[in-house]
Amino acid sequence: MLHKWLLGICSTAVALVSISANDLNARANAIVENFTDKQIVGQLAQVAISSVLNADYSLNEDLVRYYAKLHAGSFLISPFANGPNDLTGVVGWGLTDWRDIITRIQEIVMEENDGIPMIYGLDSVHGAGFVLNTTLFGAQISSGASFNPELVYEMGRITAQDTLAAGVPWVFGPILEISSNPLWPRTYETFGEDTHLVSVMGSALIRGLQSNNQTAACMKHFIGYSKTPSGHDKDGIQISDFDLLNYYVDPFKTAIDAGVMTTMQTYISINGVPSVSNHKILQKLLREDLAFEGLAVTDFGVIGELNSFHRVARTVGEAVRMSYVHTEST
Repeated sequence: MLHKWLLGICSTAVALVSISANDLNARANAIVENFTDKQIVGQLAQVAISSVLNADYSLNEDLVRYYAKLHAGSFLISPFANGPNDLTGVVGWGLTDWRDIITRIQEIVMEENDGIPMIYGLDSVHGAGFVLNTTLFGAQISSGASFNPELVYEMGRITAQDTLAAGVPWVFGPILEISSNPLWPRTYETFGEDTHLVSVMGSALIRGLQSNNQTAACMKHFIGYSKTPSGHDKDGIQISDFDLLNYYVDPFKTAIDAGVMTTMQTYISINGVPSVSNHKILQKLLREDLAFEGLAVTDFGVIGELNSFHRVARTVGEAVRMSYVHTEST
């Protein structure tokens, strides 16, 4: 399972250096087969870009090199997610800013890792929202209300085009939750409450995002995140297998059939078991029943929350071990 997981990272990442489709799998296999233990550990980590920036959001190359020497396999998100820069007042980066920063990160990573690239991911969930002067769309609830999958396909195509122009080949979307409680603060991010509608629209968006053959979509959040009993974000859920399979699974199954390349796990627990260390959900359901072979990634900081939020791991190190051991194949 680890080999397959790492192969998913490398298969996507090597596309950044223009490896032909015929050579892609062979190149990725060769990379994974020759990984050291330290490289494997590094590939399991993503680094928030704020960790390698100075106070004015200029790139700190020494910090990039530090993480590159730890073999970090991915960098992610925007430093402007919580607002403008406190020092400069700058509200975001345009295409050239993003591309220059990511290109330099990639150069350093490949210098320190024998040419093995990293992959960058960004939340472009209704257009390339973190890239200035690009096309923005309404939230998914609005596009769901259009009942127009052709329109949603075009939204995906344009989103991928703008995000890729910024140097980012990995889009953390679409959101395939079923709206189950209007009190949930992320309801507007869904396509709505109808399973069939979410499946059709999600598939269309994925096909649009991946139509350039250089962008990886990410179906999220697997699974049941929206079924909060109180409306509070991250609430654990109780759900029968019947309801899970008949109401919540189909959008993800349809996404897999559409060729989605990656998936993201969720913060919640399902019937008392945190999703990120849930063997039944991530191995039995996702890998075996749904036959998903792509890359699986957690939501931001979720593994650490086995310690800080769910209180099932005594340390972060134990949380990492628990997440891996409980979700590997048997």
